[in-house]
Amino acid sequence: MARCVEFNEVEKIEKAMNVFWEKGYNATSMQDLVDAMQINRSSLYNTIGDKHQLFMKCIGNYFDNAMQEIKEKVAKETSAKAALIKVITDKADWIISCDKGCLGMKTIFEIAPDDCIVRNVMSKNNDIFIEYMASIVQKVMDDGEMDDTEDASLMAEYIATSFTGWKQSYILHGNPIKIKKMSEFLIKNIFK
Repeated sequence: MARCVEFNEVEKIEKAMNVFWEKGYNATSMQDLVDAMQINRSSLYNTIGDKHQLFMKCIGNYFDNAMQEIKEKVAKETSAKAALIKVITDKADWIISCDKGCLGMKTIFEIAPDDCIVRNVMSKNNDIFIEYMASIVQKVMDDGEMDDTEDASLMAEYIATSFTGWKQSYILHGNPIKIKKMSEFLIKNIFK
């Protein structure tokens, strides 16, 4: 008689995501995953699939959670300008406080160059994030708090790529004051 496979998939995906986040995709073995998820291999393969399929679920979960968190924070702000400032300062704080770095950035640099499935998903996720950020930027422009001769999508892309540069700087230099100053500089310059 076959065993009934029962486990909380969301919880197990979260555990697997943390392993990928810590070790990277290539350095993570199936044994690492089954140990962290506390399930047997056959249950993993039968319910989720192979390592790549599991990783794709982890990436989807990571992105969905990040977007939900940003949207919740933005919704609490009283103006679009305050919301944009909140996104920028929160990202600077996160860069300083998160030891593991950004799973998205790790994925883009480690896997996306050679894996078109991962690259396409990461590109789509980036487009969704930029579109959301552009909507905030456009609202700030419409409110007269930012130069409206700029392209909102380009400004959103500029802000997002600044985050990547800050993380690189923090990895290399470990200087939280520099990251805070760069976030303040960005805010000062986009609201000229």
